[in-house]
Amino acid sequence: MLNDPNRQMRKKQLTKKLLKNAFIDLILENNDVHSITISEITDRADFNRGTFYIHYQDKIDLLEELYQDAIEGIHQSIKKPYRNKGKVILNGVIPSNKLIFEHIEKHKKLFKALDLIEDNPDIYKRLELFLWNLFSKEIYIERETDAQETKYDIFLSFQVHATVGVIKYWIKKDFIFSTSVMSEQLTSFYSDKVIAMNFNNQNLD
Repeated sequence: MLNDPNRQMRKKQLTKKLLKNAFIDLILENNDVHSITISEITDRADFNRGTFYIHYQDKIDLLEELYQDAIEGIHQSIKKPYRNKGKVILNGVIPSNKLIFEHIEKHKKLFKALDLIEDNPDIYKRLELFLWNLFSKEIYIERETDAQETKYDIFLSFQVHATVGVIKYWIKKDFIFSTSVMSEQLTSFYSDKVIAMNFNNQNLD
């Protein structure tokens, strides 16, 4: 059917995907975002400018959606192993760590493109804010008894900055280590003092 809403939604999603892919490729080729024009994006995606403005107000609007895609993918990677669970005892590699790195590797062109953009806030500042809010409101990290002397906010600040720092290192080094190695390394930084994670499941749906 010509007016099938599902078909129209798929067409819209495909169009936006092609525009985003074109924008990502141009950022990687130019090592910059500000010099790229709407015409260059639409030419690369093989659309006209009118099609672009149906979906986005301007280039900044498109860029914001790239940031949202990157952060939301990491959000889903963190939540996936813990859905419908009130508490997970941690033993070995933290399940969500591996999924985070697998997501970044799967979308490495997106993350490499965002890494090149030095606007404030950049992808790493945005990721720090996202993780801080997540582990302040949705997930509480339970620690060993002898680790309780450290204030939770200070502990969380360390974990957030360490996590983002490791991700940043991996991206800037062009993903030189496997996702397994990276997840093992990240887990080793804090697993000695972390014994469980407690979840507010109503926020994980």
